[in-house]
Amino acid sequence: MKLEKSFSLPTFLSVFLHGTLLVIFLGNWDFFKSEEEPYKPHYVTATLVDLTPKAKAAPQQTKEQVLDSKAYEDLKNNKKQDEQRRKEAEALVQSKKEQQAKAAEAEKQKQQKVKDEQAKVAKAKAAQAEAEKKKKAEEEAHRKAEAAKKTKREQEAQAEQRRIQAARQEEAKHIAESNDAANVKSYNELLSERVAQNWSRPPSARAGMIAVFNIDMLPNGQVIGVRLAKSSGNSAFDNAAEQAIKKVERFIEIKDVPIDVFERNFRHFQFAFNPEDLRQ
Repeated sequence: MKLEKSFSLPTFLSVFLHGTLLVIFLGNWDFFKSEEEPYKPHYVTATLVDLTPKAKAAPQQTKEQVLDSKAYEDLKNNKKQDEQRRKEAEALVQSKKEQQAKAAEAEKQKQQKVKDEQAKVAKAKAAQAEAEKKKKAEEEAHRKAEAAKKTKREQEAQAEQRRIQAARQEEAKHIAESNDAANVKSYNELLSERVAQNWSRPPSARAGMIAVFNIDMLPNGQVIGVRLAKSSGNSAFDNAAEQAIKKVERFIEIKDVPIDVFERNFRHFQFAFNPEDLRQ
Protein backbone atom coordinates (compact mmCIF):
# COMPACT_ATOMS: atom_id res chain seq x y z
CA MET A 1 0.00 0.00 0.00
CA LYS A 2 2.80 2.42 0.78
CA LEU A 3 4.44 1.70 -2.60
CA GLU A 4 1.22 2.48 -4.48
CA LYS A 5 0.83 5.73 -2.57
CA SER A 6 4.38 6.81 -3.36
CA PHE A 7 3.87 6.37 -7.16
CA SER A 8 0.27 7.65 -7.51
CA LEU A 9 0.94 11.42 -7.59
CA PRO A 10 3.98 11.40 -9.96
CA THR A 11 2.12 9.05 -12.30
CA PHE A 12 -0.90 11.32 -12.35
CA LEU A 13 1.20 14.42 -13.10
CA SER A 14 3.07 12.64 -15.86
CA VAL A 15 -0.11 11.47 -17.57
CA PHE A 16 -1.70 14.90 -17.24
CA LEU A 17 1.33 16.65 -18.79
CA HIS A 18 1.50 14.26 -21.71
CA GLY A 19 -2.21 14.65 -22.38
CA THR A 20 -1.95 18.45 -22.40
CA LEU A 21 0.90 18.36 -24.91
CA LEU A 22 -1.05 16.00 -27.15
CA VAL A 23 -4.09 18.31 -27.19
CA ILE A 24 -1.97 21.30 -28.08
CA PHE A 25 -0.23 19.36 -30.81
CA LEU A 26 -3.41 18.10 -32.43
CA GLY A 27 -5.27 21.43 -32.19
CA ASN A 28 -2.50 23.44 -33.88
CA TRP A 29 -1.33 21.05 -36.57
CA ASP A 30 -1.92 23.69 -39.29
CA PHE A 31 0.71 25.85 -37.71
CA PHE A 32 3.39 23.54 -38.89
CA LYS A 33 2.22 23.61 -42.58
CA SER A 34 4.39 25.76 -44.92
CA GLU A 35 2.06 25.86 -47.95
CA GLU A 36 -1.65 26.19 -48.41
CA GLU A 37 -3.48 23.39 -50.08
CA PRO A 38 -5.25 24.17 -53.40
CA TYR A 39 -8.94 24.92 -53.11
CA LYS A 40 -11.11 22.01 -53.85
CA PRO A 41 -14.66 22.36 -54.88
CA HIS A 42 -17.28 21.41 -52.38
CA TYR A 43 -19.83 18.88 -53.38
CA VAL A 44 -23.13 18.46 -51.65
CA THR A 45 -24.16 14.97 -51.08
CA ALA A 46 -27.75 14.38 -50.08
CA THR A 47 -28.49 11.75 -47.60
CA LEU A 48 -31.80 10.40 -46.51
CA VAL A 49 -32.26 11.03 -42.87
CA ASP A 50 -34.50 8.93 -40.71
CA LEU A 51 -36.30 11.26 -38.33
CA THR A 52 -37.32 8.46 -36.03
CA PRO A 53 -35.79 9.15 -32.61
CA LYS A 54 -32.93 6.84 -31.86
CA ALA A 55 -30.99 6.19 -28.75
CA LYS A 56 -28.29 8.73 -28.41
CA ALA A 57 -24.89 7.16 -28.50
CA ALA A 58 -22.64 7.87 -25.64
CA PRO A 59 -20.01 10.37 -26.57
CA GLN A 60 -16.68 8.78 -27.20
CA GLN A 61 -14.06 9.73 -24.69
CA THR A 62 -10.81 11.06 -25.84
CA LYS A 63 -7.48 9.58 -24.87
CA GLU A 64 -6.86 12.46 -22.53
CA GLN A 65 -10.23 11.93 -20.87
CA VAL A 66 -9.44 8.24 -20.46
CA LEU A 67 -6.09 9.10 -18.92
CA ASP A 68 -7.73 11.69 -16.63
CA SER A 69 -10.38 9.18 -15.59
CA LYS A 70 -7.73 6.60 -14.77
CA ALA A 71 -5.74 9.09 -12.76
CA TYR A 72 -8.91 10.14 -10.99
CA GLU A 73 -9.77 6.53 -10.22
CA ASP A 74 -6.24 6.00 -8.93
CA LEU A 75 -6.52 9.12 -6.81
CA LYS A 76 -9.93 8.02 -5.53
CA ASN A 77 -8.62 4.57 -4.78
CA ASN A 78 -5.64 6.11 -3.00
CA LYS A 79 -8.00 8.30 -0.98
CA LYS A 80 -10.11 5.27 -0.14
CA GLN A 81 -6.99 3.40 0.87
CA ASP A 82 -5.81 6.37 2.93
CA GLU A 83 -9.26 6.64 4.53
CA GLN A 84 -9.22 2.91 5.20
CA ARG A 85 -5.77 3.11 6.74
CA ARG A 86 -6.89 6.13 8.80
CA LYS A 87 -9.93 4.25 10.00
CA GLU A 88 -7.81 1.19 10.75
CA ALA A 89 -5.34 3.37 12.66
CA GLU A 90 -8.18 5.02 14.56
CA ALA A 91 -9.71 1.61 15.22
CA LEU A 92 -6.32 0.39 16.44
CA VAL A 93 -5.96 3.43 18.72
CA GLN A 94 -9.52 2.99 19.93
CA SER A 95 -8.86 -0.70 20.50
CA LYS A 96 -5.73 0.12 22.47
CA LYS A 97 -7.67 2.70 24.49
CA GLU A 98 -10.40 0.16 25.18
CA GLN A 99 -7.80 -2.44 26.13
CA GLN A 100 -6.10 0.08 28.41
CA ALA A 101 -9.45 1.05 29.91
CA LYS A 102 -10.30 -2.61 30.46
CA ALA A 103 -6.88 -3.21 31.99
CA ALA A 104 -7.28 -0.13 34.20
CA GLU A 105 -10.76 -1.27 35.24
CA ALA A 106 -9.46 -4.77 35.90
CA GLU A 107 -6.60 -3.33 37.99
CA LYS A 108 -9.05 -1.07 39.82
CA GLN A 109 -11.30 -4.03 40.59
CA LYS A 110 -8.25 -6.01 41.66
CA GLN A 111 -7.10 -3.22 43.99
CA GLN A 112 -10.65 -2.85 45.32
CA LYS A 113 -10.81 -6.58 45.91
CA VAL A 114 -7.51 -6.41 47.79
CA LYS A 115 -8.81 -3.46 49.85
CA ASP A 116 -12.07 -5.30 50.56
CA GLU A 117 -10.15 -8.38 51.61
CA GLN A 118 -7.85 -6.30 53.82
CA ALA A 119 -10.86 -4.53 55.34
CA LYS A 120 -12.51 -7.91 55.93
CA VAL A 121 -9.38 -9.26 57.62
CA ALA A 122 -9.01 -6.07 59.69
CA LYS A 123 -12.67 -6.26 60.70
CA ALA A 124 -12.26 -9.90 61.69
CA LYS A 125 -9.14 -9.07 63.71
CA ALA A 126 -10.90 -6.14 65.38
CA ALA A 127 -13.86 -8.37 66.23
CA GLN A 128 -11.53 -11.03 67.63
CA ALA A 129 -9.61 -8.42 69.63
CA GLU A 130 -12.87 -7.00 70.97
CA ALA A 131 -14.07 -10.50 71.90
CA GLU A 132 -10.78 -11.24 73.67
CA LYS A 133 -10.93 -7.86 75.42
CA LYS A 134 -14.49 -8.56 76.53
CA LYS A 135 -13.53 -12.05 77.70
CA LYS A 136 -10.58 -10.69 79.66
CA ALA A 137 -12.78 -7.98 81.17
CA GLU A 138 -15.35 -10.60 82.21
CA GLU A 139 -12.61 -12.82 83.65
CA GLU A 140 -11.13 -9.83 85.49
CA ALA A 141 -14.55 -8.86 86.81
CA HIS A 142 -15.16 -12.44 87.93
CA ARG A 143 -11.73 -12.57 89.56
CA LYS A 144 -12.35 -9.29 91.36
CA ALA A 145 -15.80 -10.45 92.46
CA GLU A 146 -14.35 -13.70 93.80
CA ALA A 147 -11.52 -11.79 95.48
CA ALA A 148 -14.06 -9.40 97.00
CA LYS A 149 -16.13 -12.34 98.26
CA LYS A 150 -13.03 -13.98 99.67
CA THR A 151 -11.94 -10.72 101.31
CA LYS A 152 -15.42 -10.25 102.72
CA ARG A 153 -15.44 -13.80 104.10
CA GLU A 154 -12.00 -13.27 105.61
CA GLN A 155 -13.07 -9.94 107.08
CA GLU A 156 -16.22 -11.49 108.48
CA ALA A 157 -14.20 -14.39 109.90
CA GLN A 158 -11.69 -11.95 111.40
CA ALA A 159 -14.51 -9.83 112.80
CA GLU A 160 -16.11 -12.94 114.29
CA GLN A 161 -12.75 -13.98 115.71
CA ARG A 162 -12.28 -10.51 117.19
CA ARG A 163 -15.80 -10.63 118.57
CA ILE A 164 -15.11 -13.99 120.16
CA GLN A 165 -11.79 -12.77 121.52
CA ALA A 166 -13.40 -9.59 122.79
CA ALA A 167 -16.14 -11.62 124.44
CA ARG A 168 -13.54 -13.87 125.99
CA GLN A 169 -11.51 -10.87 127.11
CA GLU A 170 -14.63 -9.23 128.45
CA GLU A 171 -15.50 -12.41 130.29
CA ALA A 172 -11.95 -12.72 131.59
CA LYS A 173 -12.00 -9.07 132.57
CA HIS A 174 -15.29 -9.52 134.33
CA ILE A 175 -13.95 -12.51 136.15
CA ALA A 176 -10.75 -10.65 136.94
CA GLU A 177 -12.64 -7.60 138.08
CA SER A 178 -14.83 -9.79 140.21
CA ASN A 179 -11.75 -11.38 141.66
CA ASP A 180 -10.07 -7.99 141.96
CA ALA A 181 -13.13 -6.56 143.63
CA ALA A 182 -13.10 -9.43 146.09
CA ASN A 183 -9.39 -9.01 146.60
CA VAL A 184 -9.69 -5.24 146.91
CA LYS A 185 -12.47 -5.64 149.44
CA SER A 186 -10.38 -8.07 151.36
CA TYR A 187 -7.37 -5.72 151.29
CA ASN A 188 -9.54 -2.76 152.27
CA GLU A 189 -10.84 -4.70 155.25
CA LEU A 190 -7.30 -5.63 156.12
CA LEU A 191 -6.22 -2.01 155.87
CA SER A 192 -9.13 -0.96 158.10
CA GLU A 193 -8.09 -3.50 160.72
CA ARG A 194 -4.46 -2.27 160.65
CA VAL A 195 -5.52 1.39 161.01
CA ALA A 196 -8.01 0.53 163.76
CA GLN A 197 -5.24 -1.19 165.68
CA ASN A 198 -3.25 2.09 165.71
CA TRP A 199 -6.26 4.33 166.36
CA SER A 200 -6.84 6.07 169.69
CA ARG A 201 -10.50 6.96 170.11
CA PRO A 202 -11.02 10.60 171.09
CA PRO A 203 -13.69 11.36 173.72
CA SER A 204 -15.75 13.34 171.20
CA ALA A 205 -16.03 10.46 168.71
CA ARG A 206 -19.59 9.25 168.15
CA ALA A 207 -21.14 6.38 166.22
CA GLY A 208 -21.63 7.02 162.51
CA MET A 209 -18.61 9.28 162.11
CA ILE A 210 -16.64 8.57 158.89
CA ALA A 211 -13.51 10.31 157.71
CA VAL A 212 -12.36 9.79 154.08
CA PHE A 213 -8.65 10.11 153.16
CA ASN A 214 -6.71 10.14 149.85
CA ILE A 215 -3.74 7.80 150.27
CA ASP A 216 -0.67 7.46 148.00
CA MET A 217 1.17 4.13 148.21
CA LEU A 218 4.10 2.35 146.63
CA PRO A 219 3.85 -1.23 145.26
CA ASN A 220 5.70 -2.50 148.34
CA GLY A 221 2.87 -1.18 150.56
CA GLN A 222 4.67 1.91 151.91
CA VAL A 223 2.38 4.91 152.54
CA ILE A 224 3.89 8.07 151.09
CA GLY A 225 0.94 10.45 151.32
CA VAL A 226 -2.21 10.95 153.46
CA ARG A 227 -4.70 13.79 152.85
CA LEU A 228 -8.14 14.35 154.31
CA ALA A 229 -10.68 14.20 151.48
CA LYS A 230 -13.90 14.36 153.52
CA SER A 231 -14.15 15.32 157.17
CA SER A 232 -16.29 13.44 159.60
CA GLY A 233 -17.32 16.77 161.08
CA ASN A 234 -15.18 16.22 164.16
CA SER A 235 -11.63 17.45 163.92
CA ALA A 236 -10.45 15.31 166.83
CA PHE A 237 -11.84 12.21 165.06
CA ASP A 238 -10.21 13.25 161.76
CA ASN A 239 -6.81 13.90 163.35
CA ALA A 240 -6.90 10.60 165.27
CA ALA A 241 -7.73 8.69 162.09
CA GLU A 242 -4.96 10.41 160.10
CA GLN A 243 -2.39 9.61 162.81
CA ALA A 244 -3.52 5.97 162.87
CA ILE A 245 -2.95 5.67 159.07
CA LYS A 246 0.50 7.23 159.27
CA LYS A 247 1.50 4.91 162.11
CA VAL A 248 0.93 1.89 159.86
CA GLU A 249 3.64 3.29 157.52
CA ARG A 250 3.66 0.16 155.38
CA PHE A 251 0.93 -2.31 154.49
CA ILE A 252 3.08 -5.37 153.80
CA GLU A 253 0.07 -7.32 152.46
CA ILE A 254 -0.09 -5.03 149.40
CA LYS A 255 3.13 -6.47 147.96
CA ASP A 256 1.21 -9.65 147.07
CA VAL A 257 -1.34 -7.76 145.00
CA PRO A 258 -0.90 -8.11 141.15
CA ILE A 259 0.66 -4.97 139.73
CA ASP A 260 -2.29 -4.18 137.47
CA VAL A 261 -4.65 -4.52 140.43
CA PHE A 262 -2.36 -2.34 142.47
CA GLU A 263 -2.19 0.36 139.76
CA ARG A 264 -5.94 0.44 139.44
CA ASN A 265 -6.85 0.28 143.13
CA PHE A 266 -3.98 1.16 145.46
CA ARG A 267 -1.53 3.51 143.75
CA HIS A 268 -3.89 6.39 144.56
CA PHE A 269 -7.07 5.47 146.41
CA GLN A 270 -9.58 6.73 148.93
CA PHE A 271 -9.82 5.13 152.32
CA ALA A 272 -12.91 5.56 154.48
CA PHE A 273 -12.26 5.17 158.17
CA ASN A 274 -15.29 3.97 160.16
CA PRO A 275 -14.19 2.12 163.33
CA GLU A 276 -16.34 -0.82 164.40
CA ASP A 277 -16.42 0.18 168.04
CA LEU A 278 -18.34 3.33 167.03
CA ARG A 279 -21.01 1.26 165.42
CA GLN A 280 -21.83 -0.54 168.67
